[in-house]
Amino acid sequence: MRFLVICNPIAGRGQSELLVRRFVRTLEQRGHLVDLFITAAPGEAMERARILGADVDRLVVAGGDGTVNEVLNGLASPSGVPLLHFPTGTANQLARTLGLPFDPEDLARVAEHGRIRRIDMGLAGHRRFLLVASAGFDAKVTEEVKKTRTDTLGYAGYVFPVLKALASHEAQELYVRIDDGEVVAGYQAMVLKVSRYGGLFSFAQEARLDSGLFSVCVIQEAAIMSWGLFAVAGLLGTASHCPGVVHRTARRVFIESSDPVPVEIDGDYFGMTPIGIDLQPSIVPVIVPENARDRRGD
Repeated sequence: MRFLVICNPIAGRGQSELLVRRFVRTLEQRGHLVDLFITAAPGEAMERARILGADVDRLVVAGGDGTVNEVLNGLASPSGVPLLHFPTGTANQLARTLGLPFDPEDLARVAEHGRIRRIDMGLAGHRRFLLVASAGFDAKVTEEVKKTRTDTLGYAGYVFPVLKALASHEAQELYVRIDDGEVVAGYQAMVLKVSRYGGLFSFAQEARLDSGLFSVCVIQEAAIMSWGLFAVAGLLGTASHCPGVVHRTARRVFIESSDPVPVEIDGDYFGMTPIGIDLQPSIVPVIVPENARDRRGD
């Protein structure tokens, strides 16, 4: 088989390139043709995906969930070549949910012998995504990350952006329209395709990559303290029982606000409200282990 591997070398703690070269050597030793592309700047993963050749059998994305999102948005068609996430980022939520191994040699076996599973894709405006779209404080944090990030990140890299967001954030009321019908008001909205958020918090235990529905969570309390309690409940897996949180399922969501509120897509800052979000079911082919079961990201 012919593989294209797109690698973000500063993903996670900066170990991506070293691990990927082990992965490439393993595939080459097994007789496969591998083209390795290492990015040097933001946007290069998208540009390389944009010129993907018809002779590529498997597309491997080495990096975090943001790198996968960048590649997904570069593809001429998201339903073409099967995609494998090589998890070298911080949260690696896609790989965890799909039950993918982190070891390069084990992942090479999945690249060869794994089965193809088609998962849903979200559209936030024209931006494709697989995991989450949200508006509110968490998106404000990603906005601060975008302003300050110069190199590797990791969970520790979020401490300063979180503190800066806390110092400047003013809660703005959001209006979340569910499937062109009910409008739910609140101060934080999450539109999820996976149960875990950021690899740590479980906010929507029923969410699935191929369910054909979004899981929508709207926090109706304005106080940051209430959000902190919700985050603790997410860590403990009890967020579905929190008062002041509305849970819905939908195939279309529209989020607006009186004043613009930050929006994030798959862990990266995207822009500001208003934003329309639509679901395209069973469209993206991903490679999973042969014996993989549907996981909740645990």
